[in-house]
This record gives sequence, structure tokens and C-alpha cells, in this order.
Amino acid sequence: MALTRGTPGALLTLLAGHFYPVLLTYADWPGEEIRLHTGVGELSWDGQTWLGAGSLVRFQAPEETAGLATDEGAVHVAATVEDMLAERGKVIRNRPIKVWFGATTVEGGNVLAADPVVLFSGYFDSRKASLARSGDNLAHDMVLGLGIGPGARSAASITHSYEDQIANFPGDTAGRQVQIAIRRQRNPQSWPET
Repeated sequence: MALTRGTPGALLTLLAGHFYPVLLTYADWPGEEIRLHTGVGELSWDGQTWLGAGSLVRFQAPEETAGLATDEGAVHVAATVEDMLAERGKVIRNRPIKVWFGATTVEGGNVLAADPVVLFSGYFDSRKASLARSGDNLAHDMVLGLGIGPGARSAASITHSYEDQIANFPGDTAGRQVQIAIRRQRNPQSWPET
């Protein structure tokens, strides 16, 4: 099976051996554009500065499927309850988010060893809080649900009729032949009995 993401040769070479993975995330957040990476310190790429978030941000990509319904993805951001409450009024739904996968020169580093490849491109779909206790420690996460493509509701509302087909593709007879076949199935020809 061939890779279809247009992965640069240098990154493919790195992936064949021992490498240090990194995720770069761009988010169109209300009032600002956010660029983070999973290493430490500032990383320069694509003419932009990406701030190191380390393990404070976790990304879970939606699984790729061929059907209308998609698996949900999420970004978990470690945050205090006060920070989550401060973000409560910001409308994030349908704002774009893009994530790249790459490799750095050292573990947790901030220098790319090769150009990254797009891992995910979509939008924020929901926001909720998550609290988890481990012994005496209480972890607070803001969980940002992700969507890809048009939302299922809007995709399901798209219709295409025979009239649309002939208006857009006047020389295409396949639609006409399908319509004739459907009419014959619903109203089969009946020959007079002799």
C-alpha cells in the first residue's frame, strides 16, 4: 500500500529508523491564532513560531472511514477550572484546526529534522470539561471535539435530482437512463392478454 499524504522523502527516511515524533497544531481560536507543538520551547516552521506545549495538549485523530459517519476526534488541553470557565463564552464551533506530524532532531526538541505532513484538517465541533482523580491528584482537561468535512447533518441534507444533473451535465445520458429504469420498475409495462 502506498502512502497518499504526500510525505516528503526526508521524513519517510526518518520514519524507517529511530525518530523523535512531534505534532504541530494550528487553531483559529476566537481572538487569536494559536500554534503549538508537542516539544519544549519555540519551534520555527512555515514562517511561523510554534510554542512548545509538551504534554499539556493531547491530540486524538478521528479514524478515517469511507461512510458518512466519522469517528470523533478530540484535543485534550490541561487547564484549571478557572481557565475553563474563562473560555466558556467563546464560540469555537466550526473554527478550523490543522495538525501536522513530523520529527525533531532530539527527543522533545524544537528543531524539525524534516518537513512535517498534514495529519488532520478539520474544525472544532464541541467543548466539554473532564475531571479525573488519581489518588490525591485531580486532573482538569478541556476536551475539544473535532469534526472533518461537512457535518453529518449538512451532508445528509444535500440532494441531487435528475434536473440538477441535466442542468449541470447536459450531454450525460446516464441519469436519464437511470430515471427510465426506475419508472419501469415502479410501473412495469403490461401487455394486453390475448
